Formats: sequence, structure tokens, C-alpha cells
Amino acid sequence: MTPERAVSVGETVKASRPVGRIPARWLACYPMFQDALQQGETSFRALPRHAKLVALNRTTMIAADQVVASTVLDDVGTSFVELSTPRLAEAVGRYLATQAESGDAQIGSGTRLLDNLASQIPTTNYPLVARPPCVLRPSEGVFLDGWMRFFSYYARGDSTIPLLAIDWPEFFQRLCSLNSSYNGSPLRCAS
Repeated sequence: MTPERAVSVGETVKASRPVGRIPARWLACYPMFQDALQQGETSFRALPRHAKLVALNRTTMIAADQVVASTVLDDVGTSFVELSTPRLAEAVGRYLATQAESGDAQIGSGTRLLDNLASQIPTTNYPLVARPPCVLRPSEGVFLDGWMRFFSYYARGDSTIPLLAIDWPEFFQRLCSLNSSYNGSPLRCAS
């Protein structure tokens, strides 16, 4: 039996992929956080309910359909980790600075930019436990979903911020296969 690595996720510790196992190829789509994501590599089935709901809410399915889809998605690759806020803020600050530079905008340091943006975002009362994760965008972007969550967690001084990466091509392929065998109205995926 291969030993497993424990990954800290908030207040809990869960078993992750076996030590020494080669990470799944889909993780290469997340270059900005690939090392951290490899530590939290798991399947959709193993995600906590609040993280599953964030992913399922990216579709236009009703709640009953989400229950069915959840089982179809069981083996889809995911990674659910919490990164330290300073580490994530540094990466987000670099990303925003490159976006501003491409638009010829003058900005200050990454931290000053994040502080300025966070002060402009209305306070959102996210729970302190079972916090919804920020969903990572594949490729060179940062968040597909969760900018408001990131800035809310950042502004209130959370020490870590939950991140969720998903094998989106496989996720939507499985939903489409469910759609082709679904007897009700067609399921549509949000972009």
C-alpha cells in the first residue's frame, strides 16, 4: 500500500494522493498554483459539499439535477487547497499588475493595489467555516469565479483563502453525457 500525504484544509486534515504519485495532466492547466494544487489533488466525490456546490452552480441545473450530476462527476479531477493569504495576494497582485500594464495604466505596488480594490468592494458576510472557495481559471488567469470572495477574505484578514481547481473539460464532458441521456429538459452549462 502506498503511503498518503495529509493536506491541511482549514481546520481539517484529509488524505490526498499517494506520496510520489505523478500529478494528473490536467493540473498543468494551472501553472500559477500548480505546486500547491498537486498537494490537494483529489476527485469531485471527495470534495466537501460547499466546494461541490460552487462548481455545480456554474451550470444552469436545478437542485435535483445537481444531485444526479454530482454522482456522474465523482471521478472528475479536482484540487481543493487553502493558500496563505500573503502568498495568494502576491500572485493576484502580480496578475493584476500585468493586466494593468497591458492597458497602459499606472498602478502602485501589488499590495497597495489589492488594498485599494478591497476597500472598494462591499463587505460580504462569508462564513468563517466551510468558506466557499475561489474557483481558479485554467491557463494564465487567476479566478474563473470568486473575485468577490477573494477580496472579502483578503479585506477581513483571513489567514488562508480556499482555492478550487477542476478538470473543466472532463467536468463538462460528463455533464454533456448526462445531458444526452437525460429525459427532462436539456441541461445547459454556464460559461
